[in-house]
Amino acid sequence: MSPIEAIVSWLEAQDLDLQLDIASFGSFLIFEDGDDPSLSVPERLEALRKWLTEPELDSEAAATRALTFRISIDYFIEGRSTGHGWKQTEAKLRKTLEEARRVGKFSAARKAQRMLELLPARQERWHEVAISWNELASTRLNLEALTDWSDKRPHLKVISSAETPPLVPIPSAFAVPINEGSSPHDKEEC
Repeated sequence: MSPIEAIVSWLEAQDLDLQLDIASFGSFLIFEDGDDPSLSVPERLEALRKWLTEPELDSEAAATRALTFRISIDYFIEGRSTGHGWKQTEAKLRKTLEEARRVGKFSAARKAQRMLELLPARQERWHEVAISWNELASTRLNLEALTDWSDKRPHLKVISSAETPPLVPIPSAFAVPINEGSSPHDKEEC
């Protein structure tokens, strides 16, 4: 299985909500028009799937896409693992809730309130995703796998001299309370 096929398999193994989160974030980094507001999140997921599974990609293009996806998802999962991304999500939801209440959009307020209530469960689920991603990244997406899975890529440039590219850090005390006031960088990292 090639690195890009391993990515597709990993992505498809996630539940739909996680796939949509990944596509929503990934489209901003992977596609030039990722911030196009006309694309719904499901459309972004479909675009990401097509990008990953485009038929007849040459080996270099496939390796470049695998590396691009890895870098994007490493960044995203790091934010989800350290708590920083959750603080941003919480702040956006609180702002949405406040605005919806202020203008009388009770449906939007209920939705924002429910999403705030579900944040701890989502945070725990993302911890599991980070573990599975690190396992994939350290085996099927390491430097050797990205440069040696096909003899047809003589021009692929190596971006790291390390044996394997860095993995996403997972703090030992993962469960950071969402409303805690300290920065994730205030704590000693693993």
